[in-house]
Amino acid sequence: MNIRGIQITWVQVGVLFIAWLAFLFSFVDRLSWSPVMPIASKELGLSAKEAGSYMTAFYIGYVATQLPGGLLTDKYGYRKVLIGSFLVMGIFTALMGTITSYQQGFIYRVLAGVGSGAIFSACVRAIFDWFPEKCRGTAMGFLITASSLGLSVTNFFVPVLARDHGWQFSFFIAGLLPLGTLVFAWLLLKERTPIEHQAAKTSSDFWQEVFSLTQNRGLMITGLAGFCAMWATWGTATWANTYINKSFNLSLVQVGAVMSTYGAAALLCKPIAGLMHDLLSGKRKYLLFVMLISFGILLLWFGVNKSMQVLYILAPLLGIAAFVYSPVMSTLVGELVSPNLVGTAIGFVNAIWQLGSLISPLAVGAVIDATNNFLYAFAMLAIGPIAGAFIILYIKEPQQAVRLENERQKTA
Repeated sequence: MNIRGIQITWVQVGVLFIAWLAFLFSFVDRLSWSPVMPIASKELGLSAKEAGSYMTAFYIGYVATQLPGGLLTDKYGYRKVLIGSFLVMGIFTALMGTITSYQQGFIYRVLAGVGSGAIFSACVRAIFDWFPEKCRGTAMGFLITASSLGLSVTNFFVPVLARDHGWQFSFFIAGLLPLGTLVFAWLLLKERTPIEHQAAKTSSDFWQEVFSLTQNRGLMITGLAGFCAMWATWGTATWANTYINKSFNLSLVQVGAVMSTYGAAALLCKPIAGLMHDLLSGKRKYLLFVMLISFGILLLWFGVNKSMQVLYILAPLLGIAAFVYSPVMSTLVGELVSPNLVGTAIGFVNAIWQLGSLISPLAVGAVIDATNNFLYAFAMLAIGPIAGAFIILYIKEPQQAVRLENERQKTA
């Protein structure tokens, strides 16, 4: 298979597919609670606060294992980490179908989050191991389509299974999906770079390199810019439906139709963004600047718009802007560090990014409670990507960073 003059083997395609499945099922298992929450919480006698806390529980495990997951990926290889993630994630998602108390469910959700925490680091490390620089961004773009598709798939099959077979059965199936893929990964997934070479610089040398990540200026800048971007992405995803419902007096079904264009556009834009990353070598920070500034402007427009016709145009545009930066930024992180620390760097930075995802929905809710005005809420969200756009301009492109580091070592 030849892409832009680069020969891509079926082994590389297989590795990308397994990584894509891992990322997809991590979102399926993460989001499976939301569609069944009304019926499951009633049956279990949960309050609204307790039912909502199951999503928080997943994120507790997920965020807490970002950096440890990256460290394990670099030390033991992405094959072992992905297989272990499939196992833990699958078991504790399936066990949600057996719960009889709030405490039991909370523990299972935390542990399911732990199983998902290392997946992104391992997937990115696999891409950097198998794909050359000229097509790495494109591969990353295809990988990250799994997050958007995971949202659609979960909202399609989980309610149907819950309706026909009970909400417990939907968790059994959601847990079996990664467990089935575990066998596939065990048989077919392999590492291009032998783990002996990856582990050669362990002990004190390895931990010194890990500590050096905090001194990597480019990595810290990307972490802060990504925090600002994620702040807006998941704040918008949380509150856009409610805003449209209340501001345009649409039914939830009509709102869902509008937001389906948001999700479809987000899905399609990611491979294109990855390809743009590969074509614009040395100018990626300017690409990110344009993407993030556009996101902020569209959020402000979205907040002031009162036209139904414009809403149908704005929804897909906002879907593109809310996710288009992610393949570019994720690939950039891996290029800012040495190959043996890609997993650790992704885990470290993604932990910073996810803090934005956790904080913004709460902050937006507080603004709405205080002002009863969604314009202020979307203006606050828009501050994130606009600030991130200017922050990313301070980064040195990877080629420049490598050259400057080499010069520093020569003069040291």
